[in-house]
Amino acid sequence: MPSKAEPVSEPSHNRYCRSRHRGRGRCCAMFSRQPDRTTMTTPMLKAMANPLRRRILAELSAVEAARATDLAVRLGVPANSLSFHLRVLAEARIIEDAPELARDKRDRVWRAVPGGLSVGSPGRPSRSDDALALQAYLGQEAEDQIRQLRAVVDWGTKYANGSEPEARALLDISSLMLNAGEVEELEQGVLELLRRTKGRSIAAAGDGTERKLWNFSMVMAREDLPGLRQRPVFLP
Repeated sequence: MPSKAEPVSEPSHNRYCRSRHRGRGRCCAMFSRQPDRTTMTTPMLKAMANPLRRRILAELSAVEAARATDLAVRLGVPANSLSFHLRVLAEARIIEDAPELARDKRDRVWRAVPGGLSVGSPGRPSRSDDALALQAYLGQEAEDQIRQLRAVVDWGTKYANGSEPEARALLDISSLMLNAGEVEELEQGVLELLRRTKGRSIAAAGDGTERKLWNFSMVMAREDLPGLRQRPVFLP
């Protein structure tokens, strides 16, 4: 038995930079009323209309900070191609350089700009002067959500019959009778729980356990939302 514990090498999926600023990462709260959200500009919308850039932001939002080489490995893309997309996101002020986390002057570490993104609201209208850019971005986000839901349902069919034993997704559906204040309280509570859970996970990133990126979407729809209900069909 060795007299000194051997250092445990950190798994490759945990080798991201851990920032001292817990909970700074950006999430994309599209129609959120949270006051700390940045209303997206036209350059932001155009930058985020690219699927790879949305994946880059998802990775950075989950881990706080990362080097281009680590992101390239995670996303399975060439480092030079990834560097181009990182520059586009930085120019749009969606991500930023984190020099205090770099090993030396040649080392470059990236993180999501603090806060969150919003496409706008009545109190803080869209800052984009390009309606097509807004529509294109929202359309891409909608496709992402539809693709994710289809993948979850396809997996769920196999999970339900026992042919897929691993829990790769979750789908919970609830209906609640809420007033406006309770809706806001629920949103704030869920977002706060996400922040706390993320902070604990980042702090424990070197514990040797395997962590996977989980995509989390919170969608709530009031009963009178146009297009929500199927119109009844009355047979003769």
